[in-house]
Amino acid sequence: MKILDFHAHLDDRWLHKPIPDASHMIAAMDRFGVGQTCVYTMMGFYADTPRNNDLLLERCRRYPDRLIPFVTVDPKEGPAAVDELERCLEFPEFRGIKFHPWLQAFASSMLEETMTAILKVAARTDTPVLLHDGTPPYSTTFQVADLARWVPGAKVFLGHAGSADYVDPAARLIRDIPNLYGCYCGSRPGDLAHLVETAGADKITFGSDFDPGSWELLAERLDNTIEAGLSPEDLEAVLWRNAERILRPSGS
Repeated sequence: MKILDFHAHLDDRWLHKPIPDASHMIAAMDRFGVGQTCVYTMMGFYADTPRNNDLLLERCRRYPDRLIPFVTVDPKEGPAAVDELERCLEFPEFRGIKFHPWLQAFASSMLEETMTAILKVAARTDTPVLLHDGTPPYSTTFQVADLARWVPGAKVFLGHAGSADYVDPAARLIRDIPNLYGCYCGSRPGDLAHLVETAGADKITFGSDFDPGSWELLAERLDNTIEAGLSPEDLEAVLWRNAERILRPSGS
């Protein structure tokens, strides 16, 4: 069964906790049959996003057929964030954009001009934008969904499809907003069945949120996905087909 993980992290540490290198991520992917994984920084959410974007790109270039980096910028920096996004998207390896408003400490509504500019770049370059959701005060599902309405041409992802507390509104928002999608990442098997039934299988991707030091998370979340009772066609769409369709085209 083909699998493309749309939500994982690759870095050398998270704050003071060391993380194993990318070879451990590849080993976990091989163990559970994951062909490719979209990876995001961890330390880049806190400081020096240009350097962390460069480090992420360097790590992914060791495994170009397996790891797909997403760029991160800090919208609190205003036009400089847009410039950094444009710089990174010059590299064809970057095929998505990731934000974590909760860790990055910003509310999109307070940075509307910059976030709108970022979303317009995403729309122009056909690059999906995934944001952590499910945790107040900056990352409720409703706050992230609003971004999709600001720039209808941008593909916006709820990074946890509502997580636990917001799954039902997430399903309805994904259904009702044409350019809003959900990454099933961390909630229960019944939540995936509800997301697919309500929003449609073509708008949901699989994500594990694992990093090279937490292979158990990948195993658990794959099991939750496979055991959700989806039809073979819907399961295939969630596990890889949707992600492959929605990612920024390789080499663009």
